[in-house]
Amino acid sequence: MNKVEELVRDSYTLDDYREFMMNSMKYAASLGVTTVGFVSVDLKSLQSLIMIERELGNLPVRVRAYLNPFDHGIDIIELLRQLGIRAGFGSQYLRINGIKVIADGSLGARTAWLSRPYNDDPGNSGRPNYSFDELMSIARRSSEAGLQLAIHGIGDKMVEVILDIYGKLGDAQVLRHRIEHASVLREDLVRRIRELGIVLAVQPHFVISDWWVVDRVGADRARYVYPFKTLINNGVMLGFSTDAPVESLNPWKTVYAAVTRGCYEGIELCKYTENEKVSLIDALHYYTYGSAYLLREENELGRLEPGYLADFIIIDKDPLSVSDKELRNIKILETYVGGQRIYPWK
Repeated sequence: MNKVEELVRDSYTLDDYREFMMNSMKYAASLGVTTVGFVSVDLKSLQSLIMIERELGNLPVRVRAYLNPFDHGIDIIELLRQLGIRAGFGSQYLRINGIKVIADGSLGARTAWLSRPYNDDPGNSGRPNYSFDELMSIARRSSEAGLQLAIHGIGDKMVEVILDIYGKLGDAQVLRHRIEHASVLREDLVRRIRELGIVLAVQPHFVISDWWVVDRVGADRARYVYPFKTLINNGVMLGFSTDAPVESLNPWKTVYAAVTRGCYEGIELCKYTENEKVSLIDALHYYTYGSAYLLREENELGRLEPGYLADFIIIDKDPLSVSDKELRNIKILETYVGGQRIYPWK
């Protein structure tokens, strides 16, 4: 599939990418998303965004880019270092934040790296995509270049290795290095995350989508899967997100999943982790301020207060006055970025 994807991507022109990016940003705005953490960004995507901003003055929504470490043989970390581009470089609408690394696979494909074999595949514990030394080199060079790391780690063994690497770097809190997903977390890993000050980008809708997850990890490890309330209680900063296009970009589906934990859908994980449900107030907080914190912009984004950027939405229902079942049905009426209405389009 990597070969196919590469051939397809190379067949598109920069104008094609410009159209893709505009459609994507308009779609995000229609769902009330005013800032996007765009990960695994290739150079052509970045070029097209720069082109759109130059033509329009502003992008329809704010984009924070996390680039691939390598792109068509180009060492992106070294390129950014030589150019002096560090985390936060750019405008209020388009910024380069750092580097995204996919360090292991997924629970669905049984390629996420677990410390013990899969319950439904006893000879398999998943695998890392990089050796320790390779991942350490990428992380060290990114950190020295002043770039924020966003490392995809789903299995508990992979999270353990990422924490070892962040611990060796010594400046994880300064650049606010992240772990993406952190799906399976033993208690000792939660403590280490808190002690190192690592922030997590988590996707609550996985709780519903990964309806088979208890089969993968077994009932004895089910309590380690997506332990959002435990993380909050331990003072870990979370940013709620979607992992779109893997999941729907609609934030209210994510809020619904965080609050209800798949119990209405009969998700088996709910039987073991109902205590990991979060309150609606917490879900909204970690989706707004928490996500801004992960982007290192909590002093500009994520709150409706004087001095913050005027990014806000108008919705058809008050989420605090509807039942938790109704949360996923909330509709966006208007979206504003920088005080300007960007949806519906004028």
